[in-house]
Amino acid sequence: MLIAFVACCIHACKGQQKTLSGVIIFAQGDVTIIQNDVNKPAGIGANVNPNDIIATGNQSIAVVQIADRAIAHIGSNSRVVVQSLLDTSVTLYLEKGEVISKVERLQKGQEYSVKARSVVASVRGTQFLVKADEKIGKVAVHTGSVSVKPVIEAEEVEVAEIKGTIVEGGKEAIVTVEEEKVAKEVPVTVQEISVKDKMKIETAAKIEVVPQEVLTKPESLEKVQETIKQNVEKIEKIETLSESEIKQQIKKERIERLMQQKTRTLEEIKEACERIDVVKLYSGKTIQGAIIDRSNDYKILTTTGVVEVPKKNVRSVSVLR
Repeated sequence: MLIAFVACCIHACKGQQKTLSGVIIFAQGDVTIIQNDVNKPAGIGANVNPNDIIATGNQSIAVVQIADRAIAHIGSNSRVVVQSLLDTSVTLYLEKGEVISKVERLQKGQEYSVKARSVVASVRGTQFLVKADEKIGKVAVHTGSVSVKPVIEAEEVEVAEIKGTIVEGGKEAIVTVEEEKVAKEVPVTVQEISVKDKMKIETAAKIEVVPQEVLTKPESLEKVQETIKQNVEKIEKIETLSESEIKQQIKKERIERLMQQKTRTLEEIKEACERIDVVKLYSGKTIQGAIIDRSNDYKILTTTGVVEVPKKNVRSVSVLR
């Protein structure tokens, strides 16, 4: 009798789990919520419920806020199934496309997961990206750590047997679907996070959680659109750039920030410009810094500022190793 009573109590507690609210706080282009096979255009303020499917078209973006604990940036040409919005378990299933998640620090017993055909990524609080298609699942982590498990569809393999991999910040994991191979262990390849993914996650993380009182007022939600849009547009721009173009952009921004400082060290200059130039003049003077412009006169970023030197006055230039 006691066992039966305890079992009933446990069942009742599970049944009383709180369902979290999901709200679209930003929508751009063709964004649709599919409920019971019915397509509904989704604008800002639209509610997202368990079993809903959020679909985005070409050059279309949706940003979903889940209670006060997570922001999910859904990229173009993506399809996300909201599997669970429980207090203890928020689960999104990424059928295709990309989701960048910013998860606030969760309480003990709470979890946020993004699943795909080949991989499951689970966290307690961090910033990460999941990208998926029919063949490959990728999980890129900016800060914190994410538990990554490959998905094995073979019936004889128990879920408990599948080993997970902890992917730390600054790394990304790649899982490839092998159609004709059944195994208890699918290799998870961990490598350095790409510059593109790192910048996309950093930018998405700047989208702040909207206070609950704002979510319930459409006019208040409208006021935060411009701030969200600025970050969304930055992510879209990053997506169009190559890794080398992004690195050049980062380098340019670092140099510009250094130039705005009153002073800077040689170490800071070397980190931003990736070198220190030694410029010797016919006058016998030597200038150390980084040449940032060679078009007409030499412009050299030094510890005290930018020094301009006519080319005719330069005897030699070498790089300090």
